[in-house]
Amino acid sequence: MSSLDDRVAALEHQQAELTIQLQALQNTLLLVGDVQRYSRLRDLLAAGDLDAADMETAKLLFDGLADQHEDVSPEALERCPAAMLRIIDGLWSTSSHGRQGFSMQQQLYRELGGSRESLISQDLALFARFTQAVAWPTLAGVSFVLPDGLTVPVPAALDDDALPPRGHLPLRCWGSDYGLKGANLLMARLIEVFAA
Repeated sequence: MSSLDDRVAALEHQQAELTIQLQALQNTLLLVGDVQRYSRLRDLLAAGDLDAADMETAKLLFDGLADQHEDVSPEALERCPAAMLRIIDGLWSTSSHGRQGFSMQQQLYRELGGSRESLISQDLALFARFTQAVAWPTLAGVSFVLPDGLTVPVPAALDDDALPPRGHLPLRCWGSDYGLKGANLLMARLIEVFAA
């Protein structure tokens, strides 16, 4: 029987490896359709230019969601295309060995007790804890802010190895004219797309 058990274990191991390879290929195929659209972000991340990559991420997201008047409505944030979020996240996640990206941000939010219900109720205290965890710049009573002249990663957030904390980036795409409502809608969409 141990021979059969060994063969089953080997097949299970091989299946796990193939599943990982399949996921990597699916992520690559998502990028293939939009190589030109996302290649600048990929190149900036590969070069380690996180500030420019963060600006490019915000540009990609807002350009993809803007209406004919170049406005990004709350409804657009709610319906943000999953493929776009997965591609952007995959680029950030790959370049940071899983430390950055949308999937990490929603994971951290949920680890703090966040859920769709806390987003619906616009739990300011929970979102403030999230912004602290990812070391985003804040103002008392306002939660996070995107000050003029912002560079990312935020220098004060870097650890002893000059690395930003998990989930710190991307940052600029979280700012909108809709404040916490916009951030909550984006987080709700990330939970829909990435929570397993």
